[in-house]
Amino acid sequence: MRLPEFSYVAPRSLAEACTTLEEMDGKAAVIAGGTDLLQPLKEKLKRPHYLVDLRSIPGLDEISYDPKEGLTLGAMVSLRHLAASRVVKQTYPVLAQAALEVATAQIQAMGTVGGNLCQDSLCLYYNRSAASKKGLELCLKAGGDVCHTVKGSGKCWATFCSDLAPVFLVLGARIKIVDKDGERVSPLAELYSGHGRRPLTLKPGQVLTQIMVPPVTGSDGAVYLKLRLRQSIDYPALGVAAGIRVKEETQKIAVALTGVEKKPLLFEKELARDQTIGEDVIRVLAEQAYAQAHPLNNLRDFTPKYRKEMVPIYVRSALQQALHWGGQ
Repeated sequence: MRLPEFSYVAPRSLAEACTTLEEMDGKAAVIAGGTDLLQPLKEKLKRPHYLVDLRSIPGLDEISYDPKEGLTLGAMVSLRHLAASRVVKQTYPVLAQAALEVATAQIQAMGTVGGNLCQDSLCLYYNRSAASKKGLELCLKAGGDVCHTVKGSGKCWATFCSDLAPVFLVLGARIKIVDKDGERVSPLAELYSGHGRRPLTLKPGQVLTQIMVPPVTGSDGAVYLKLRLRQSIDYPALGVAAGIRVKEETQKIAVALTGVEKKPLLFEKELARDQTIGEDVIRVLAEQAYAQAHPLNNLRDFTPKYRKEMVPIYVRSALQQALHWGGQ
């Protein structure tokens, strides 16, 4: 398979990148590590006129940590760099673990944190090779009028499958978005639109530059569990992150899911710091996750029914492990 023709642009600054992307008005694609982009290009699923490469922009591949401010990751930090970082392994071990759950060592070496968070949604019908789609009517995600996953639906039901997104969500991460007018910081959840066709809220000219994670205490704990058929390569058929964040007077329990909806799902509950996180709290969060997860027959391996039934099991297990690591 050959790549389609495109013009290659390598801006030297964020300002240049943002201006270039805005001027191209949706006809450009940002390339970081390329692991989520090159295959769709070869399959002719995406046909950008320009590729804007962020690798020449300084400062986007840095990791910094301050005990009072927390962890700051440049969007171009590779997954292997994240997993190997001493401060990440010591202070946010769940991030290192989740990074190593992504695909293979080769993809981890190329793939970036920002790219994993900004990856496209997936669907068996959309992500088929061009040859296997002959005679099949174009789906909504490919510019057609039908959804092959949910017959008669006017919505695209492609599934979002990032491994890192649920982990960052339970850690309370914020993101920095830059455009030609400046920068803004917002909760990570605002990055996701909930639409399968266009899963991100980023507009032409906007670039994700940083992910900021609040500081943790000795009582905090977080875990990521992933359901997949093979121990490498596979996207999550279900991914569950659970985290306990303890503050001066409160403790926040968070559960986030990936692989079962058009965007990552987040469920939170806040309790007094001295209140025990018992089975009743775990049950409520497991029931909420089960009710809102909608696995469909648009990913390989495992039936939607099986994936749905595994949601409360994984949520319970992740919460119990998070409580253990948090010292409760």
